[in-house]
Amino acid sequence: AQQFIVWNNLSTRPASQIASVNLSLLDSGEVPSAVRLGQAPAGFPGAPTSAAAAPTGRPMAPAAPAMAGQEQAMATPGTEMTTTAAFSGADQNIISRFATMRALRDQGLVTPQEYATRRQANVGALLPLTSPPSSAGLDRPVPTTEQISGRLRAIGRALELRAISVSQHAAERNMILDALMPAAPVRLVNPAPPPQGLMEAADSVRRLEQLRDGGFISSDEYTRERAAIEKAMQPAEPKIASAQSAPTKLVEKEKMEKPKGPQPGVHLASYRSMKQAEDGWKLIQRRHRTVLKDMEHEVAKVDLGKKGVYYRLKAGPLKSDGEAKQICADLKKRRQFCEPSKIGG
Repeated sequence: AQQFIVWNNLSTRPASQIASVNLSLLDSGEVPSAVRLGQAPAGFPGAPTSAAAAPTGRPMAPAAPAMAGQEQAMATPGTEMTTTAAFSGADQNIISRFATMRALRDQGLVTPQEYATRRQANVGALLPLTSPPSSAGLDRPVPTTEQISGRLRAIGRALELRAISVSQHAAERNMILDALMPAAPVRLVNPAPPPQGLMEAADSVRRLEQLRDGGFISSDEYTRERAAIEKAMQPAEPKIASAQSAPTKLVEKEKMEKPKGPQPGVHLASYRSMKQAEDGWKLIQRRHRTVLKDMEHEVAKVDLGKKGVYYRLKAGPLKSDGEAKQICADLKKRRQFCEPSKIGG
């Protein structure tokens, strides 16, 4: 005979009871055993009973589809490991996030539109020379595809059983997906510089081919990024010096007093506006006053074409490139981005 689950009381549950159910979901990776057996979770009023034909009930979900979903989720990690095995370190963490998002789309856990939006907002991690910067933190370790898909299935099942509300389900789902790949990044990475030298360029092209072969980028994206790499390797055209009038004695005196040309400095951050850069300098100087001391700052406007206009915050001048490297080493220990650069000139 067909079985139905009957809930005697559908009133709002206390937050403590909902939290208990969520903890059970987190431990088991699916619905609690009590719910699977047709019983109310511990502490919930109105425990369900089995009836032959209760008119107000809802049929129990068959076990076969649930098992099929589990088998599909179990098969995903092996595929993920295969597609990311060609990468290492932080790059492997980045690729793993894109592989997981693709798997969630294929399993129907995210819509194609959600996948496209989140990928487009972070594709700069794959194509740094032809796409805007991605969200910061994509290079951090990330849970496996099985863990993420299992959790999304679990909260979906909890919603079906009314163990959590629609708003709770939406909040946790968005939190999981934003931690994996934000749709609207709040903090961006600094624009990546082009490869320096033939060896770095060769490594970049090889990585690009692996991304294309793994299906992470399209042929058009591959072509554009490779063209940007090859363009960066072309020698710069020589600049023709224009004739200038002889400087006055006052200008000559100023040139003797000030160092000529760009001086060693450090690049601290990049921003979207001049105001953000000035505010950023105040914050960085306050946090790292013992390292920056009485250094002056400079904001350089840089137009990166399709990637947009950025304002680079620099500090200096310093006595030598070695001093710039030492300051950057000290700042990185304090979790502050820093790269040796040039200031002035």
